[in-house]
Amino acid sequence: MFRMRPVLVLAAVAVFSLGCFEIEQSIDLKKDMSGTANLKIGIDMEPMVIIMAQVQKEMSGKKGPLTKEEIAAAKADFKKNAKKSESKGAEDPRKEAEGGLPPGVKLLDAKVTEKEFGVVTDMKFGFDKLSSLVGVKLGKKKEGEQGGGDPTKKSVLDSPFEGMEELETANTITIRTKPQNPADKVKQETSEQAPKLDPETEKMMNDAFKNTRIAWKITAPFEVVSSNATRKEGNTLIWEYDFEKLQKLAASKKGMDDLSVKVVYKR
Repeated sequence: MFRMRPVLVLAAVAVFSLGCFEIEQSIDLKKDMSGTANLKIGIDMEPMVIIMAQVQKEMSGKKGPLTKEEIAAAKADFKKNAKKSESKGAEDPRKEAEGGLPPGVKLLDAKVTEKEFGVVTDMKFGFDKLSSLVGVKLGKKKEGEQGGGDPTKKSVLDSPFEGMEELETANTITIRTKPQNPADKVKQETSEQAPKLDPETEKMMNDAFKNTRIAWKITAPFEVVSSNATRKEGNTLIWEYDFEKLQKLAASKKGMDDLSVKVVYKR
């Protein structure tokens, strides 16, 4: 098991660039239920840098936690390799989404901002009707385009609006969805390498995700009948989740149903 742990952690890193995530999804609705949607995915890879350094130390036969000098060396090496990657030129972020847009959805803007130990991707979509957003797929190549099989190019949210539902009656509009936890996806992919993660591997992965933050925002020109939003700013409802809350929701199906995103508007 000791030998398997570094392999499992390396697999997780290779597939998803293991790190803390900040994911924010926001929808701005018009009265006809068309509008815009924003998706922000920030990845802080500093925890991954430290975890990888620890794994490499163990694989070399050394024991004990990393020293300050070893951590500093790992961070310096990461920055050095990051600069080499930048010099090769960054891929157009539009390619991450344009191949997987359903009818009625357009990509209005996309940009990638490099950080010291990570990257932030921002995308803005325009949609004719809210339900069309469910079909958005990231990382899908356009028809006739080469590639698409590289596991390191997987997105933490292949279907960012998956599970969103819009229910309309004569008097109300109900919108509901469940926040997606990227940690669950990484663990699912990694667990394919072994039936069950050992406690040390589980702890390593949880440490990498401990600062994860997920937020949902819905802005609409309708009167709110009821909602379970965390807070409200003007006519914008906000739902916020940290890693601890996501873990609790995942452990309780009832809790996930009760605390997932839900709002009922009056027409």
